Parts: sequence; structure tokens; C-alpha cells
Amino acid sequence: MNAWEMVSMALISLRTNKLRSFLTMLGILIGVASIIAIVAIGNGGKAAVLGAIASGSAENTIQIVPRELVAPGLPQPGQVLAIDESDLAVAASFSGVQQVNYTLYGTAVVGSSNRSDNASIEAGPANLNELTRLRITRGHMFNQADVIGHRDVAVLSQSLANKLFGSGNPIGGLVTVSGVPLQVIGVAVSQEASLFSLFMGSDALYMPATTCQDLFPNWSISEMDVQAAPGTNVQNLAQRIVTALNIHAGDATAFADSSGLASSVGALLSKVTTILTLVIGAIAGIALLVGGVGVMNIMLVSVTERTQEIGIRISLGATRTAILFQFLVESATITAIGGLAGVVIGSLIGLGIRMATGIPASVPWPVAVLSFLFSAVIGVVCGLYPANKAARLNPIEALRYE
Repeated sequence: MNAWEMVSMALISLRTNKLRSFLTMLGILIGVASIIAIVAIGNGGKAAVLGAIASGSAENTIQIVPRELVAPGLPQPGQVLAIDESDLAVAASFSGVQQVNYTLYGTAVVGSSNRSDNASIEAGPANLNELTRLRITRGHMFNQADVIGHRDVAVLSQSLANKLFGSGNPIGGLVTVSGVPLQVIGVAVSQEASLFSLFMGSDALYMPATTCQDLFPNWSISEMDVQAAPGTNVQNLAQRIVTALNIHAGDATAFADSSGLASSVGALLSKVTTILTLVIGAIAGIALLVGGVGVMNIMLVSVTERTQEIGIRISLGATRTAILFQFLVESATITAIGGLAGVVIGSLIGLGIRMATGIPASVPWPVAVLSFLFSAVIGVVCGLYPANKAARLNPIEALRYE
């Protein structure tokens, strides 16, 4: 009997007991699907955050932040957690720097005449829409005059505008932030996920940085946006500014530009995803172990039910090796089908998350292949004892069995 005939017989046996076969492979399916799904979500989340950092800068713009804001662990005494006016002056002193702006982030209750809701606040320069990849769908973005004049104006995200004004036109309407009325001059949608929106949500209000400092004097500057002159080597300028800021702060690792930020966040996310994968992997391993025990149990039942069949086959010349491999193939087929179904379901979960949230969840093909092969190996290992028991049956006693 060749391998294909063994697989065909295994499939016939599975079809004969459909419900029992499905329940047997369920543990394998759940374990593999869990591993595939968590890897897909972890990779997608990491790719989304790093992509947001990499694409978050407008052309010729250097974004600089305190490295401690994205470092793991609690802040230590003396570490730089914010940017002050002296840091802005250091950056502005470099040749090739056209302009130095800053951005503030936070959350506040934003209200209208209809309702109020919590929203993220992002305040910055007149080109904030370029820095954050915003597309104005109604009205216009605030300009340099609004920033210099500390004007009480705001741009709402589409989701926040819908919540506060419903189907009405928000342009020209008033919203209150910290008790101060702001005139809505625009509505914007994000063209791609930003690092800020990934953590703070889609309900956002954008305002001039100067206005934000008037409303929230205790908020610290979270980000420095350095506009380089055309023709400047932006990467080299960024390195020199960061080095000067670190010397100014007396800490060699105090600040990071967007490339250094991506490296820091990438390292942190790698640690988090590794821990999550290990935890979920351990849980999935338990599910696979339970599934393997179930396979062994069902195969022992199958050997008992087919004792006469085994005796007939041995009496007709089947070798013990052929009997052994027949049951091993049947056991491996059960777990391989469960593993394949788990890969498909886990991938579909990742695809569903991608479609629902926009996070680029993806499954690396080596993980899918290894998960499938591991499930088949579990079938071989857990089927070894029942298969060996079948191969060692005495043909005379097997024929007499009822």
C-alpha cells in the first residue's frame, strides 16, 4: 500500500465519523488559529506604528521628540520629558533651518450646543495638516496669521464633527474647549494613520499651538518640527540638531528625530509582541496538547473498533509496518486538516481586523507553514502509541474479536 492509498483510507475513515473527526481536530484548529491570529495582529500593529512614524514628516521637515516619551519603563529623575524654549532656540541656530515650530498633544472635553465628547487635541503650526497628513474636506486650515494672533479657531476631524453637529454644516459653528468658545473653520480627514491617532483615536480637534498654550498653559511641548531650507541634507541636519540638543540637555540620549524614534518604538514593540506571542503561544500550546490527547484517545477507539479489520489485513499478508503507517497517516491527517483549517481561520481573523481597522495585519508564510507542519507532527507523535498497538495485534485474536 502506497502513501496515497493510506491517505485515501484515512480520509474515508474521517468521512465515516464526521462529527467525531471534527471534534477531534477542534483543539488543533483552535491552537493553530490562535497562533496565526496573534502573529498577524502583532505584525500589523508594529507595521502600522512604524509606518505612521516613517510617513509622519512633511517634506524637508524634521520631527524631534524626547526619547523618554517612547522608552519603556517609568521616567527617572533628570530625564528630559518635554521640549522648552531654549531647545527651540538651539535648533533655530543651525544654518539650513528655515523655521522651527512645535506641536502639543493632549485630550479635553469638546462641546457644542448639541452635545459634548472627549477628543484628542493636536495643536501646531500653520502646516499642521501637512505634518499630520490631513485632507481638508470642508472650510480651510488655520494659517500663520491665526497662529501669530492666538486666534480661537479650530479644525475638527470628520468623526468629531459628525458627533457634535450631526448632519448639519459645522463651518462657522462654535465648540467649547476648557470653557472657551472656538470657531470651527474646517473639517479634515486623515489620509493615513498617524502615530498620534493610533493611540488617541479618531475624534480630534486641531488648533494653533499658541491658542492651545493659552487654553492649557501647563501642557508641555511634545514635539519639535524643524523646517529645513530647500537643498539641505535633511538627514545630516537632523543628526546635528539632535546631537546639539543632547549636549544642551546633558544627556546623550535625551532626544530623537523621526528615524531614531522609529528605532526606539520598533524595539519596544518587538519586545511587546514577543511577550504577547509567547503568552498566546503557551495558551495555544495547551490547546494543541489537549487536541493531541484527544487524537490519541480517538485513535485508540478506532483501533478497538477495527480490530477484526486489522486481523483480516494481517492474515492477507499486510505487514506490521504497513498497519503501523496506516494509523500514523490517519492520525497525522486529522491533525494536518485541523492545522490547515486553523491557518485559514487565523488568516481570516487577521484579514477581518485589517478590513475593520486598517491595521496591516499579515501572516508571514514561514509562521503559517511551521504551524501546519507542527500540527502534523503532533498527529504523528500522539498517534504513535495507538498505531503501534494496532501493529502488534495477534491476527488470530483479532479475527476472534467481537
